[in-house]
Amino acid sequence: MAVIYYLLRVGGPWRDLPPCFGPWSSVYTRWRRWTAAGLWSRILRSLARGAAGQLRLLDCTHCKGHQHGANPAGGQAAQDIGRTKGGLNTKLAAVVAIHGRPLALALAPGQHHDLRAVQPLLAAVWRRHLVAGKAFDSAAFRAQVRRRQSRVCIPPRRGRRAPARFRCGYYRARHHVENYFGRLKCYRRVASRYEKLSATFLAFVELASILLWLAPTV
Repeated sequence: MAVIYYLLRVGGPWRDLPPCFGPWSSVYTRWRRWTAAGLWSRILRSLARGAAGQLRLLDCTHCKGHQHGANPAGGQAAQDIGRTKGGLNTKLAAVVAIHGRPLALALAPGQHHDLRAVQPLLAAVWRRHLVAGKAFDSAAFRAQVRRRQSRVCIPPRRGRRAPARFRCGYYRARHHVENYFGRLKCYRRVASRYEKLSATFLAFVELASILLWLAPTV
């Protein structure tokens, strides 16, 4: 496990793993097995069950793609690698509870709109107050959230003819999801995507999120 934490902290390609950790191929194979078994996602879901409060904060961030992860088999689109003005990158969508504790994560190509990237996460919002930024000010998205018996706190975009009302007190808590992204990107392997496969990259994001969950109690 020490070698995985080392990779999470410092990043870098698998082949550059120091010899003291053993053959890089053996370490990578072990990581692939853990990922295929869904180990990290199960741990994160277990921790998420203990999330307190009614607020759920939603947002997206970009993880810039490194050249070592730029040519996956089957093409970049199949592995959630997109291209924007900043180059290759992957969009990370997250739902967090108060104090920035992550509950659900999803990946999408970098050029996808935030509304499209967060669709897999709506299952994590049930009978809660969902807080999000102006990018999510869409009548269709609001209706999706309401169908999950949840309330929406999203400020209207400028120029709206009939702007929706929102609670400023709830919206002030949105910084918790931004704080989560800031702490998450202290891990170099998350800030820059070295992984060719979406599954292994998301597993590193989940591992970092688990460590953020445990940090206040360690």
